[in-house]
Amino acid sequence: YAFDMSDAPAARAGYLAWRERKLASYQATADDLRVELGSLAEPSPSEREAIAQRVAEFNMALIAAPPHQVVPEAILSLGRALGLRTADSNLFADQRAISTIAAGSADDRIDYIPYTDRPLSWHTDGYYNAPEAQVRAWMLFCLRPAAAGGSNALLDPEIAYIHLRDQSPDLIRALMHPGAFTIPANVREGRVLRPERVGPVFSLQSGALHMRYSARSRNVSWRATPPTHAAREALDRLFSSATSYIFTHTLQAGEGLITNNILHNRSGFEDLPDPGRGRLLYRVRYLERIQCRNHF
Repeated sequence: YAFDMSDAPAARAGYLAWRERKLASYQATADDLRVELGSLAEPSPSEREAIAQRVAEFNMALIAAPPHQVVPEAILSLGRALGLRTADSNLFADQRAISTIAAGSADDRIDYIPYTDRPLSWHTDGYYNAPEAQVRAWMLFCLRPAAAGGSNALLDPEIAYIHLRDQSPDLIRALMHPGAFTIPANVREGRVLRPERVGPVFSLQSGALHMRYSARSRNVSWRATPPTHAAREALDRLFSSATSYIFTHTLQAGEGLITNNILHNRSGFEDLPDPGRGRLLYRVRYLERIQCRNHF
């Protein structure tokens, strides 16, 4: 009943019970998300359980491992240990679907903000993917941090859902409309790299809440209705508020995030002039969610 939008008493009671349990978990800080791994590639049963517990409560976990272990094959092995099998082969990812995130690339990726040192606005990953290929989980690991900056703000989409539904269920209904949020086609030099994508912001997939969202003002289009506009404004207010529901952390060498595609942003950063010493992260996206028992 957590996401049942009907007016039935049972649905209302189910949502309120789930909401109370969810919010009770948020007497926490970013340190409470932390799980230390002895082996990034082969987490122990107790380490996997610790990750599952945090993902169940917050849809994210902060991982710390020896920095020398942060290599693509170890990251993929960790994903398999968490039941993640189907990687999203996105633009600029290698044949393993691993994306190397660094600023100052000489190729076309310089036109995409994640591969620059500029701030990155609030979003979920893969919001431009096809409906059948939505990103439901991702991992991001740091091999080298920036000289300064590059911090992430992190927000569980279920908290955003509660925030809007508490104001008015009409805001949620507007964002669940199949035409709520449109990403225009990606066309470069007359070639269509990706067609237009139209779909909801919030949807239910196998009983779990899924969110596709970007706060960018360019190259996106929103359904022109008052509830949709009000929902966008409510999200903007949430993102700009000093709330305990938003975690902030700057990944250091050996640290990583494992999430069920949470909302996140990134501050701008400054790098060392030597490209071989600049900020370097590895990212992999998955079409499955991280499966874990409900620890509420």
